[in-house]
Amino acid sequence: CATGDAIAQTLVERKKLSDFDPSRSAKFFILGSCVVAPIIRTWYLALDRIVKFPGARGALTKMCMDQGLFAPCFIVIFSTSAFTLNGGQPQNLMSHLKGIYFDILISNWKLWPAAQIINFYFIPLQHRLLVMNLVALVWNTYLAWKTNQTKPTIQ
Repeated sequence: CATGDAIAQTLVERKKLSDFDPSRSAKFFILGSCVVAPIIRTWYLALDRIVKFPGARGALTKMCMDQGLFAPCFIVIFSTSAFTLNGGQPQNLMSHLKGIYFDILISNWKLWPAAQIINFYFIPLQHRLLVMNLVALVWNTYLAWKTNQTKPTIQ
């Protein structure tokens, strides 16, 4: 997550080195280490235990569960965590989520279903997190940019 934020700040937002916000990247490091990685790893292990169908049927089932059940919930968890780490106040959380949730969810569905089909069909379980981290670099760059477009109201 932190690398995605650094890319977002330098390449997407085109910040000069003097304007780079290391505390923002540190927050994304915390998100990635303490929220994203443990939850996604646990989810992948659970999916592998739950879905026993082999081949394409299993990959499609896992992708549908991932994108239909997990992703909509996880986007709320991620966005709420980012909002909180940025100093957002609880009374402003719902309006913040209403402002970004559907944009992030639609963008998620443009990237992740194809990536997940490839991941679940071709990649062995022990390598899935590594492969998804490569795709996640692009995704995290987008999330860092999207969740930092406007600062939360602190009042």
